[in-house]
Amino acid sequence: MKSYFAVIAGMAMGLAASFPAAAVEVSGLYEAEVPVTGQDAAERAAASRTALEEVLVKVSGSADILQSPAIKPLVAQAEQWVQSYQYRAAPPAPATAAAPAAPAQLLWVAFDHQAINRHLSEAALPVWGLNRPRILLWLAVQEGSGRSLVGGDSRPDLQEAISTQARRRGLPVSVPLLDLQDQGGLTVADLWGDFADAVSKASERYQPDAVLVGRVFAVAAGKWQSHWTVYHRGIITSWDSAEGMQNEAVAAGIDGTAEQLAKRYALSLTPDAVSTVVVTVENVATLADYANVLRYLQSLDPVAGVQVARVEGAKVSYLLKVRGQPQALIRTLGWGKMLRPSDQGAAASSAPPAEAGKAAESPASEEYRYRIVP
Repeated sequence: MKSYFAVIAGMAMGLAASFPAAAVEVSGLYEAEVPVTGQDAAERAAASRTALEEVLVKVSGSADILQSPAIKPLVAQAEQWVQSYQYRAAPPAPATAAAPAAPAQLLWVAFDHQAINRHLSEAALPVWGLNRPRILLWLAVQEGSGRSLVGGDSRPDLQEAISTQARRRGLPVSVPLLDLQDQGGLTVADLWGDFADAVSKASERYQPDAVLVGRVFAVAAGKWQSHWTVYHRGIITSWDSAEGMQNEAVAAGIDGTAEQLAKRYALSLTPDAVSTVVVTVENVATLADYANVLRYLQSLDPVAGVQVARVEGAKVSYLLKVRGQPQALIRTLGWGKMLRPSDQGAAASSAPPAEAGKAAESPASEEYRYRIVP
């Protein structure tokens, strides 16, 4: 994977950084669905292990987690962490002369959120929270001498492949409407030619937090490759997929995006490495606002403790004890439905005030400013 971490000039930089935060609270991170042929205990145990591996990849953001020695005993005891499961009928697969379609089932498994996070924390492995960047995918496909865009009513098969892989990786991915406005603003030639200014203008109406651009093309009979670029907050990352089936070439874009964003936002919740952050929230006008902000901060996985440090009118400062380094927490703190970064942004380092009691004995903490979403 080839990455470019640099300041990009012109419209490419605008595409990487111009969109406002538009994260989505992702559901289903701690559940998975895997195919089974029966309902006996042995097969259910094996399927639970497969489902837990999928959950661990979603929760951490990276498939590399499955290589950790700490994960093997966790997966081996997968049934111990199951909260509920259910068998469902699988969509019928098309029959062929060589392989007639056979009845199939899916096993849906939901795992204990707190237990999984506790194990990852104890092993100093990363956890990526519920709030994740909303991604707009512009995808062009070359078949023979023709090229087309994916979206709207175009290529529902590939749209289903995109949705399936996005669910498997815990990413909120959408494709464009490809209505008259899109068609007038962006052509397949623009996308194939990496014209970042055209992509930027066409993406503005969707207000994504990240833009993923992909080109999928055949290199031999039944073999496809893809090239991908993701634009996200001043960082532009590009990579190519290996040869494979068309759906695999498309999945490579979703997988690569998850891996790159997880490097930025997943946190290792190390319990013995606690840092402190001061978060000042504006527009706390009522007791309900006060309670809701406190509850929100306490609900964040990396947060080990919250203490009110200062109250000044409608402005409340909270001292957060964070397991591990706070940078990724700060990047995602304002992405939910509760808070948005204040225009003032981060303030200079400040020691917690004396009113905070024991908190005043802590070392100086970086202060970040937010406001309640109206």
